[in-house]
Amino acid sequence: MYIKMIAEILQNHETTLENVKHVFYSNYSNDQLFVSFAGRIDKYVSVTWFYNQFDFLGNFLFLKNDENYNTYNEEKYEKLIKYYVDKLKIKKLITYGPSMGGIASIMYGLKFNADMIIAIDPNPIEFDYHILCDQIRNYDNNFDYKTKIFFSYTFMNNYDTLYPWTKDIIDEFKFKNLLVTLHPFRCIEHLSFIPSKEFLIDIIKLNDGLNVKNYTQTVQWI
Repeated sequence: MYIKMIAEILQNHETTLENVKHVFYSNYSNDQLFVSFAGRIDKYVSVTWFYNQFDFLGNFLFLKNDENYNTYNEEKYEKLIKYYVDKLKIKKLITYGPSMGGIASIMYGLKFNADMIIAIDPNPIEFDYHILCDQIRNYDNNFDYKTKIFFSYTFMNNYDTLYPWTKDIIDEFKFKNLLVTLHPFRCIEHLSFIPSKEFLIDIIKLNDGLNVKNYTQTVQWI
């Protein structure tokens, strides 16, 4: 069933814009865009999850970086996302990706001030992750706490050592006005945790209900 569905999706919805081959489709016409960045693999991640299904509605953009596997570190990806954001008049943006795609999810999520950034065991490939750390350090969201981040990660040789990029990225997040959910998965195998569609939707819905402005007040502690 899934092989047939993937073939149908690629035939009808794979296209090239800004010199980027990608899949785009909608299951409902609204102002929400979900962007999926694949890891180091020659296929689109979760491309069947929302196709002709209506438990999560919106517009869906699927990317893969199989030409160079350089963590989407090329301007053409930013141009492509901007094209869809502008064309569809997007007001709510969600970025998602595992491994190399997790780095891209953070990178482009911050660039576009996304509402939700989901990064699953981020792992830089042919990319200096310190560039991302600098981007986080320089990120300014005007204290509105709009962007929520779900950051899942595994460990190195034992269960109390993080990969250096994981530690450094988390350390940078600590100094920003962002709502960050850390999800340690106690395993030393990369991508041991891969969320199901249901888990992903639940995380998005949970964060939809978090609005820091609703909890601020002018009087102190009263």
